[in-house]
Amino acid sequence: MIRLFVAIDIPENIRQEVQGMGRSIPTGRPVPENQLHITLKFIGEVDGTTFLDILDVLGKINQPKFSLCLKGVGVFPPRGIPRILWAGVPPVQNLVALRKSIERELAEINIPREKKKFSPHLTLARLNNPPITKLQQFLAGNALLKTSDFPVQTFNLYSSQLTPKGAIHTLQNTYPLR
Repeated sequence: MIRLFVAIDIPENIRQEVQGMGRSIPTGRPVPENQLHITLKFIGEVDGTTFLDILDVLGKINQPKFSLCLKGVGVFPPRGIPRILWAGVPPVQNLVALRKSIERELAEINIPREKKKFSPHLTLARLNNPPITKLQQFLAGNALLKTSDFPVQTFNLYSSQLTPKGAIHTLQNTYPLR
């Protein structure tokens, strides 16, 4: 079995701009810089045959290149104990269309569609009972975060192996946008 997800990588200059942000929250575990990405679809564990089918159907996606930026910060869940610190990604039309194409193609090979509303974001850190005052200060101090636009010319299929030290992501394939 192999654990998979589909994502957009963040360019080096943007990763460097935001990678240290998660360190400012005590009890937070920042996402390693080389793992900063925007998840389009978490697939989960699949067998070898399904993996080959996924490699194939994602190649059928024909969506245009576009630009994104990171804008604002927040936490998941929005109510209750925060677990994820994120930078927002405006849901531009081409991003939403790409996500819909991925969902549609994967549904053709019986990968269930996501039931939750798509909330594009970049996870900055995983939180473990963060001090609320520090978290509120961080959110207020970074509310106006806006990076420069960056081009999105590809999307990727990754495998993810869970270890005691965190997940190890391995690139399985890259798919060009037109």
